[in-house]
Formats: sequence, C-alpha cells, structure tokens
Amino acid sequence: MESRGFDVPSQLVFAESADLAFEISGEVGAVNVIAGDTVSAGDVLATVDSETIRNLRYAGAQSLYQIEKSQEELDRVLGLESQDPLVRARAESDLAKAELRLQNSRDNLEDYVLEYEVALGAERKAVADAKFALDQAEDAVEDFADTHGESFAAALARRSEARSNLNAARDAVTDFLPLHNEAVAALESQIAETENALDQARDMVRDFDLDHAQQLALARVQLAAAEANLEKAEDAFAEFHVMVIEGQFHSLEDGRNFDVVKFEALQAAVDSAKRDVEQWETELSDLEAGPKEVDRTGAQATVSRLQSELERLNRQLRDELVGPDQTELDRLEANVLVAEETLERAERDLAELERGIDQLKLASLEAGVESARLALEAAESRLARLDEGIDQAVLTDLNQQIVTASEARDELAAGPDAAAVALAQANLDNTKSDYDEISEDLERSVLRAPFSGMVRLVTVKKGDVITVDARVMQLVDPTNISIRGLVEANNVERIKVGTPGSVTVAALPELMLEAEVREISPDAKTERGVISFPVEFAVVVPSGVVIPPNPGLVTTTVRP
Repeated sequence: MESRGFDVPSQLVFAESADLAFEISGEVGAVNVIAGDTVSAGDVLATVDSETIRNLRYAGAQSLYQIEKSQEELDRVLGLESQDPLVRARAESDLAKAELRLQNSRDNLEDYVLEYEVALGAERKAVADAKFALDQAEDAVEDFADTHGESFAAALARRSEARSNLNAARDAVTDFLPLHNEAVAALESQIAETENALDQARDMVRDFDLDHAQQLALARVQLAAAEANLEKAEDAFAEFHVMVIEGQFHSLEDGRNFDVVKFEALQAAVDSAKRDVEQWETELSDLEAGPKEVDRTGAQATVSRLQSELERLNRQLRDELVGPDQTELDRLEANVLVAEETLERAERDLAELERGIDQLKLASLEAGVESARLALEAAESRLARLDEGIDQAVLTDLNQQIVTASEARDELAAGPDAAAVALAQANLDNTKSDYDEISEDLERSVLRAPFSGMVRLVTVKKGDVITVDARVMQLVDPTNISIRGLVEANNVERIKVGTPGSVTVAALPELMLEAEVREISPDAKTERGVISFPVEFAVVVPSGVVIPPNPGLVTTTVRP
C-alpha cells in the first residue's frame, strides 16, 4: 500500500544573492531599476549625485595634469641618463643649446670689441664728412648772390619758350577743325564717284549680251572716269602736300603732328584710284582682244569690288560725321592747358627773381650752415667719447655672460643630481597614487550588477543620503533556488535524500515545481513543543519561468 504524502511548511531560498552597497558616502543621484527588474552583469543600477561625479572627474583631470607635469620634471632631471630615447634626445638638444649659448656669448664679446673699433672708425669718418658738409653749406651762402643773376637770365629764357609753346598749342587746336571738314568733303566726293562707277558696272553686267563694241566703248568710258578720279585724288593730295610745305601745317621735322588722318585718307584715295585705272586698263585690253565668256564673271567681280569699296567709304564717312577725333582734340586742348600753366609758372619765377635775392632762401641756407655746424659738434662729441676707450661695464657684463653660459653647459653635461631624481620620482609616484584613488572613487560612485539576475529589493531613491557599505539593493539569481522546510519527527523517518516532492508558490498559483530531498539535518529543532528536523529540497525551475522577488507562501508536498 502506497503511503500518503504530507505537506511541509517551507521557505524559498535564492542560492545566489548579493547585497549591494556604495563604497563611498554622499547622495543618491539616480536609481535605474526597481524590484523585479531583470539585469545583466555590468549593468549600471544606481549612481551617486552628479556633483560628486563631476568633482571626482575634475579631480581626476587635475591629477592627470599633475602626473604629466611630474613626469616632465623627472625627465628634465634625468636628462642624458633617461631610458626614454625622446628624453635623451631632448637633453642632448638642451646641451647643444647650452653649447650654442656659450659660443654666442663668446661671439658677442668679440663682436662688441669689433663693433667698438668699427664705430670708432665710422665716427672719425663722420667728423670728416661733417666738416666737409659745413664747408659746402658756407660756400652755398657765399655763392647764392652770385647765382641770382644767372637764375634771372634763365627765368627770362623759360618765359619766352613758354609763350612760344602756348602759341603753337593754340594754333594746333585752331587748325584741327578745318582739316576735319575737308576730309568729310573728300569722302563724299569719293562716295559719289564710286556710286557712279558701281552703276556703270551693274549696267555692264545687265548689258553683257549687247554688242561687244558697246562693251568696249563702255570700258573706255570707265577707264576715262577712273583716270579722271585718279587725277582728282592726286590733285587733292598734291594740294595738301603744298599746304604742308607752305607752313599751314606743322611738319613732322619740327616735332609736331599735322593731320595724319587727313594725310592717310588722301593717300588711300590716290591708291584706290590707281587700282581702278589699272583694272580698267586691263579690262579694256581684254575687250580689245575680243569678247570672252569670262567677261561676265569679271563684270560681276567689279560690281562686288565697287560695292565693298562703297561700303568702306560710307563707314569712313559715318565715322567722320560723328565729329572730329575727340581724343585728338582733347589732347591738343590739354597741350594748351599745360602750356598755359608752364607760362604762369615761368612768369611767377621771373617776378620773384625781379624782387631781388630770396631772403627766405638765404635764411634757409644760413640755417643749413648752422645745422652742419651742430652736426659737426655732435660728431666730434661722439668721437671724443669713443676716444676714451671701450666701456668696461659692458665688457664686464659680456664676460659674466660667458661664465654663466659655461656653468649652465657644465651642469647639463655632468648628469642628473641623485637627490633631485629621487624627489622627482617621489612626486610622480604620489601623483599616480592620488590618481588611482580618485579613479577608484569614481568607479565606486557607480553601482553595477555583479552578475545577471533580478533586483529583489531597492531601499533608496534619488536624493537619499547614503553611507559607506549601507545596503541599497539586493540582487538574486531567480534560476537558482532551493526550498528549506521543517519536517516533524514522526515524518522524518519516512524520507531520505532523493525523496521526490512538489512545490507551489503563492505568487505563481498555476505553477507546480518538481523537487527532491537534497539534505536532511541531523540536528533537531524544538518550537512550541514540536520537534522538527531542517530539510533542504532541490528545485528545478523550468525554462522561461521567472520566480518573482517576493514569492509569498511556499508549500512543499513530500511523496515518500
């Protein structure tokens, strides 16, 4: 007959549990979890207040800075004996700089002596130059009256030349406009002649099928017209050339500009007329040799050429009708203004010379004499000071600089002082120790999960004051639990290690956990007259089941 099971009053025990506390005092800055939260190992559960953290970080930064400075001081003290290649290189550089400073100090002494000798020679030359300048200034005062007459004569000559230049500039402006009008008239005449020749050429093209004799007669007429046009162009050019020879225009040999535009326009008209005559002579020669089929092509070419020539002449006429060359006119008028100013200046200079010797100029020359005399006295005074010999105070100072640089070089070359090295090393060790303590305090300001599990208990909130090692929360592993119960003496004989059972938890009423006896204590306990023995049950938590932080009433049923 199977024995009946019995219930055992039990208590659920988390096998892995940790009471968590801050290792520094202060205020709670943040609590990131509540009871029942699941966390992973290393998660931040809570931190102290931000001001404490900020102060620790600032202290850490300051400590790092002190470590750096202490290390630099130790490197500086070790110098050439440092194991760090960079430090040794820096020490060697410092030694080289000390050698250079020593050499510079010696060079400064040599340079000072040399500069004194150079300055002495320079002052002697300055005295000689000042004496010469004084003699020159005194001679200038004596010669001033003698040169007044020569200056007056030169002023008269400059005024005469200025008047002549002004008249010439005014004449150039006066002659500029008539030449422009003549150029316009010449262009209009050429355009009329070219239009007439173009009409005749067009008639020739239209009448190509007429009798060859008529074409020959027309060619002769065209040649005569071209010769007449050439004669007219040559007459105009010759007339312009005569005007130049008779002095109506200033010639290029006098250094003046006559109307170059007019000259070039007349020359171009002559050249164009010559080309027309040559062309008509050629065409007449071809016609006299007999009619040719290519004559039509030649006549058409003549029309095209005359059209191009007519367009060119019309463009040139439009340019001329705009008005005379304003740039050239401006230049001529500017020449007049310059000539007027030159004449005014020459007349002012002459009027001033007519008043007699320039007392202001004379006073300026006499002031120059006095200035030269003072410069000579100053140079002689500086020379007298230099003649007294080199400045011993400066010499002593330069020698002392050599001694100081030599001592600094010797100190660097001798290597580090043992006491200084020990002191620098102790300072570095102290600063590192301070930094380690600050780093540990900064780490202690954060409460982290030591293992993955569930927060069972939280006893603080933000702003609470905490002390060192005071428990602020409890972390448990909900997957690793056991059951502890008290089995009465009359039932303990019925069980042994391995006896099965089941466990129910009030917080999870629908769940029944399988269990078995793991350990039976031989030590009995008596409570209220009842003798019982402590028994521990092993429990298997199914995958996915999470035991709540406060499971409530736990009952274990043993099945012997």
